[in-house]
Amino acid sequence: MRSQTVSDVQLGQAVLESVRDGSYPDSEAVISAELPTSALPVIIDLLETARQDVKRDIQVLSREIAPDVDGWISQARQLRNDIDRSEAEAREIVKESENGRPLQGRHKDASSKVDFLKDEVYFSETLVATLQSLQRIQSTLDSVQEATFREDYPQSIELLEDGERQLSQSWASENTFAVELLSNRAVNLRKSLVQQVDQCWEELINVDKIRQSLCIVKEINRGSASINIETLTAALDKLGLLQSRIDSCHKSLDQSIISPLLAKDGKEGHATLTIRDNSVQVEKGGGDRGVSDKLEDLKSVFGFLNTHLPSSVSLALSETLMPSLSSRLIDTWLISSVPSSLRGLEEYEEVLKQVQLFVDFIRFLGWKGEEPLAEWASRAPRVWITKRREGALLTVRELLLKGAWDTKTVERVETQVFAPEFANAQGQNGGQDDWNAGWSDDDNEPNADHPSTAANGDEEEDVSAWGLDEPTDESRQEKGARKPAQEQGDDDIEDAWGWGEDDDGSEQSELPKLDELPHSAQVHQDKEKRPEKEITLKEAYTITTVPEAILEKIQSSVFDGNTLMQPSHSQSPVAPAAAGLFTLPTLILAMYRACAPSFYSSSPSGLMFAYNDSMWVTEQLRKLVQEQSEKFEASPTTTRKLTLDGEISLLESYAKRAYSGEMESQRRILGDMLDGAQGFANCTVQPFAGQCHTAVQSTVDLIRGIERQWKGILSRSALLQSIGSLLSTVISKFIVDIEDMSDISEPESQRLVSFCNEISKLEDLFLPEQPKSGATDVGEQEAVPLTAVYTPNWLKFQYLINILESSLVDIKYLWTEGELRLEFGPEEVIDLIEALFADSDHRRRAIGDVRRSSHGR
Repeated sequence: MRSQTVSDVQLGQAVLESVRDGSYPDSEAVISAELPTSALPVIIDLLETARQDVKRDIQVLSREIAPDVDGWISQARQLRNDIDRSEAEAREIVKESENGRPLQGRHKDASSKVDFLKDEVYFSETLVATLQSLQRIQSTLDSVQEATFREDYPQSIELLEDGERQLSQSWASENTFAVELLSNRAVNLRKSLVQQVDQCWEELINVDKIRQSLCIVKEINRGSASINIETLTAALDKLGLLQSRIDSCHKSLDQSIISPLLAKDGKEGHATLTIRDNSVQVEKGGGDRGVSDKLEDLKSVFGFLNTHLPSSVSLALSETLMPSLSSRLIDTWLISSVPSSLRGLEEYEEVLKQVQLFVDFIRFLGWKGEEPLAEWASRAPRVWITKRREGALLTVRELLLKGAWDTKTVERVETQVFAPEFANAQGQNGGQDDWNAGWSDDDNEPNADHPSTAANGDEEEDVSAWGLDEPTDESRQEKGARKPAQEQGDDDIEDAWGWGEDDDGSEQSELPKLDELPHSAQVHQDKEKRPEKEITLKEAYTITTVPEAILEKIQSSVFDGNTLMQPSHSQSPVAPAAAGLFTLPTLILAMYRACAPSFYSSSPSGLMFAYNDSMWVTEQLRKLVQEQSEKFEASPTTTRKLTLDGEISLLESYAKRAYSGEMESQRRILGDMLDGAQGFANCTVQPFAGQCHTAVQSTVDLIRGIERQWKGILSRSALLQSIGSLLSTVISKFIVDIEDMSDISEPESQRLVSFCNEISKLEDLFLPEQPKSGATDVGEQEAVPLTAVYTPNWLKFQYLINILESSLVDIKYLWTEGELRLEFGPEEVIDLIEALFADSDHRRRAIGDVRRSSHGR
């Protein structure tokens, strides 16, 4: 149903605006209104009215632009006329083009004929020019052949080069038969020319290798022609063959003249030089000729070459001859003329003078290649010191590598001040000296403390702790036993172990016997001070011949260095090398240290020889340094201070490493042998008992074998310290193995004591040497072994034997009243007591006493 608020006119107006302006109605009522059929006439009328208005507007506008439209129409008509005229002209052009095609064909044919005629003319002209060129080349080659026949070599070469240039510039192809013929002829002419020139060169410069002679002529006659060496040289230069011919001449000259002159003396005698007018010849059978004579011969040869050869040839020859000759002259004659010492220095100075004169002569000739000789002469000090250094190092190297084992015995003498009792001990010990003082036992090397000093210290110890000043009841029997097989009552245990109700006097009455104590404890105290005494100590040991040879080289270097620094040698050409001589000892010692391992490894006792040799060298070097220092202080300008502290330290370090290496090797072997006992567990049960016995016996035998092997090498004190150190290693391992045993039965204890006694037999190795006068006087005390001095844990080992054999009373007494605590710790003693004795009240009380006494109670 149409809304009453919207009329047909409004609807028509909305449609008109939409058609005319493309606008949309703003009224919501118009938008939502329906378009009835009754509104269509109104809409049509409105549209028609609008159309008429537009038409009237167009007519008005048409009347206003009518003049412009007439102009456009006029221009369109003119354009049409132009188009018609262009079409007529195009048709005329097409017609004329069709009429000219026959003429174009005739023109093209005529042009082709003209081009062909031009090509024919060009070919004919080129052929004529080529034939004329070939004719000229042929004529030139004919002239070359004629000039060569006349032996006019410069003209032949010039014409040949002109002909070859014409061939290269010829228009004809290289593949043309005529050109190939001419090229082959030119090549043949060149070969013929070169052959003839070479023949003339050989006639002018003739080297006879068989007769070892050289002949140079200035001019030769070939038929009616005369050829001189300058002309031939120019010809060879133009041919590009001069340098190759000079090189060939150099080789022939070297083989025939130079090499025989520079050769060392052979079976046929010495080479001598003979110079005639135009020849030089080397002959054999002359007298002895040195470096100066050789240089004079070379000067004569070079002067001959410079006189008879053109300058261009001689200069070019010198460029190839002199470098090789200089190096060979230096290697063959000059180096061998350098003396290895101050002897022959005057001859060496004369050689240097002659070399300088030879260099000046070469420079006078204008030759090149003398620089190596001039440099060698200017480096005379360095050359001499290099020869000296190489000779010294080679001598040391050969000495060590050839492995000659010649030995000798040397002595070390030293004067020291000692207490009288120490001097007496030295007399009993054969005057032994402290070997290599300052070496600690921790480094596995000889100790600095002299054995007698340690023994004297033991004499001053308070021996009251051993109970030697108290009376003992020798008739009293020890009451005690080891662990019983079965448990007994407390009363039986007390009776068996000697424990009484009154403990006050029983412990003191059960002292160990004096002969069971260590030997070092069986001395008396002497505290009286006595005046000191000066004595001379001597000690012999063995070295190889190597250190003497090395020391001789070092002393020779120092002596020659001092000699060159004297005013009498100030003008010597090798005087500046004096400083280098003082550095040779460092290099010699470095070479010794480098080659020594291979030398000493060839002997079973090589490291001990290395130790002795090195220490002997260091001792001698210190003396040499001291002597040189005294000379330097007396005359600083004519000598030089010798500084070898670093080398001495390195040599001592090498000696210590050698000694330590040998000791460590022997310790390892001894340790491996004792490892065969497997800690001495079950040492009473086979097969373990046999293994333990074998291990101990092998260890003892090895130490004795080492002592026999080193006895002839090391000094007495060093030998005792070395064997003592090895024995200390064995004892330490033995003690550790015993302490690690948690339970030791009585049979095992007895077996262990037997092992200890076997090891204790090594004590005879430490007996002092008897004086050379003969047997010991009657009434003189028996010599006391110095085992405790050289074996730090020897007393501990002896105490271990006592512990294994003693009762609880004895062990307690040794701990509380004796000096057991000086060697064993409380825990060690407690562990041994627990391993040796069964658990009981007595054992517990003994352990308690040990603990209380260790805390000062």
